[in-house]
Amino acid sequence: MKHNLFLAAAMLLVAAVSCQKAEPLAETDAANAALTRAYDMTPKITIYVETNDVNPLNAGDYLLSDGTPYASIVELFASNIHAETVGGIVRPTLYLNDKMTNLLENGGAEKYIKPLQDKGIKVLLTVLGDWAGIGLANMNDTQAEQFAKILAYAVEKYGLDGIGFDDEYANYSTALVRGSFGNIITKLHGLMPADKLITVFQYGNYGSSQIDAAAGALIDYVYTNFSRYNTSIGVAGVTKAHYAPESINLGYIGSVSAYGDAAYEVAENGYGAIMHFNLRRTSDVNPLPLFKAIADGAYGETVTCENGNRPQDWTFVPGGFTISIDDVQ
Repeated sequence: MKHNLFLAAAMLLVAAVSCQKAEPLAETDAANAALTRAYDMTPKITIYVETNDVNPLNAGDYLLSDGTPYASIVELFASNIHAETVGGIVRPTLYLNDKMTNLLENGGAEKYIKPLQDKGIKVLLTVLGDWAGIGLANMNDTQAEQFAKILAYAVEKYGLDGIGFDDEYANYSTALVRGSFGNIITKLHGLMPADKLITVFQYGNYGSSQIDAAAGALIDYVYTNFSRYNTSIGVAGVTKAHYAPESINLGYIGSVSAYGDAAYEVAENGYGAIMHFNLRRTSDVNPLPLFKAIADGAYGETVTCENGNRPQDWTFVPGGFTISIDDVQ
C-alpha cells in the first residue's frame, strides 16, 4: 500500500539523521523504538459471529505474525429481548434461541467461549430485539433495572466479557421511554465488574437520542453503521478512542485495498476500533485477504489463518432457553 512507501521513506530519513548524530540510544529508548502499533493493538478489531450458522471458534483462527489474535473482541450475534407478563406486569427476559442455547448452556461456554478467551480475545453476548414489542428504547426504570440484572447475571453465569447492544427488530408496541437505552447501559455498568465491556452497534436506530453523554461515556466501543470510514460519532459522550468509523459486512466485502487504506486512516487519526460483521466460513466467503489488508493498514502486519472452516457442530435445543428476573433473584 501507498503508506508503506511513506514509511520506508521516513525510515531512511531517520537512519540518515541517526548517522549524522552518531549517538547511541539509551537502552529504554531502544526498546521503545522497537515497539510497533501492532503490539499495541489499537484500533481493536471486533468480529461479529452469526451463531445461527457459524462456529465462533473460527474467529480465533486468524493470527498476526507474532501469534496475537487478529480479533480483540468477538460478539456472539445474537441473544434476544423477550417479555413475560406476571401478575399483569410486563417484565423483560433474555432469550437464547434454539441455535444459541448450547453455545452457552450444557458446557457450551467451556467448549466455544473459553478457547477464544484463552487466546486473549474478549467474548461478548450481543442483545437484539425480536419483534416482542419490548426493546432497549421502551423500558421503564423498573424494567431497565430488571433487564440490567439479567444481563449481568448472564455475563457471570457464562463467563463472558460483557454485553453488546443492537437496537433492532423490537417492533415497539408501546411509547418509547426517554433515556431508556442509556438507563439500561448505566445500570448494567454499575452491576458488572470494571473489566467487563459494553458495546453499541449504531445501526441507524434510536441510539443517538436514547443515550445521553453520561451513559455514552460508559460505553467501551460504538460501531458505526456499515461504512468504509464514517467519522461522525452519533452517540453523545463517546470519544474517538471508543469509536469504530470503519464497519464492514463480511458477506459483501467489496474493495479490499480501499478498506485497508481506510484502516490506516483509522489508526493514524486515533480511532479505537474497526468492526467486522457476519464472519463466514472460509469455504463460504474467505475473509483472509481483507483481514490482511486491514492489518497492514492499521498495524503494518499480516494475518494467517489456522483453520477458519470449523463447522457448526453443536446440537440445537427446540424452544431455546430463557433467563428471567426470577432466575437472578
